[in-house]
Amino acid sequence: MANQQAIRADWSLKDKLPGLLAAGLIAMALGGCARQSIILVPDPEGRIGKAEVTTSAGKQLLEKPGDMTRTSGRSNPPSAVTTADPAFIAATFGEALAVEPPPPQTFTLLFETGTTALTAESLKSIADIVSASQRRSAISVSISGHTDTTGSDKLNDALALERAQLVKALLLRQGVKPELISVTSHGKGNPAIPTPDGVPEPRNRRAVVIVH
Repeated sequence: MANQQAIRADWSLKDKLPGLLAAGLIAMALGGCARQSIILVPDPEGRIGKAEVTTSAGKQLLEKPGDMTRTSGRSNPPSAVTTADPAFIAATFGEALAVEPPPPQTFTLLFETGTTALTAESLKSIADIVSASQRRSAISVSISGHTDTTGSDKLNDALALERAQLVKALLLRQGVKPELISVTSHGKGNPAIPTPDGVPEPRNRRAVVIVH
C-alpha cells in the first residue's frame, strides 16, 4: 500500500467509475522521477466508465476501453491519450485482474399486492439467486423488503419485513447458508418508482437481493 499512496500523490483521479485500473500500482523510476501508466479497462461485466487524470500541469480524459495516459510527477502534464496494447495489459496486469472481486449481483423479486406471495416469474428467480451465491462463493446475501405506498406505515413496515423473511426462508430451503443472509425492512421508503402516498405500484412491492 505504501507504493500506491506514493504514486497517487503525483496525480488525482476524478469521476472514478467501474472498470478503472490504475496501472501505476507497479511503478518504475525513470530519471529520478516515478512514472505511472493509467489504463481504463472494462469491469467483469463489460461496462466501461470514464476517468479524468489530473496533475497541476494539465489533465487527460480516459473514456474508451484501453485508453492510457502516463504521468511523471505532479508538475508535468499527463501524456496524450493512446490505446494500450491488449497484450501489454494482459502481461502486466493479468494477475491483478484475475483476483479482482466481481461486482455484487442484484435481483429484484416482485410480490402480489398486499401479500407475501411472490409473482410466478419472481419465484423462478430463487433458483438463480442460489446459483449465483454458489458460483460466486458468496460472502454475504442481503435481502431488503419493500412495499408500495398504500396502507399505513406500521402495516407496510411489517409487510416488507415479512416479504424479506419469506425470501430468506426460500433461500435457506435451497441450501444458502444462514450466516450469509441479512434481512432489512424499508416499508414504503426507498421506492423503485416514487409515487404519491396511497398509490398502488406493482414495481414497489418487492424484495431486493444483493449477492456479494
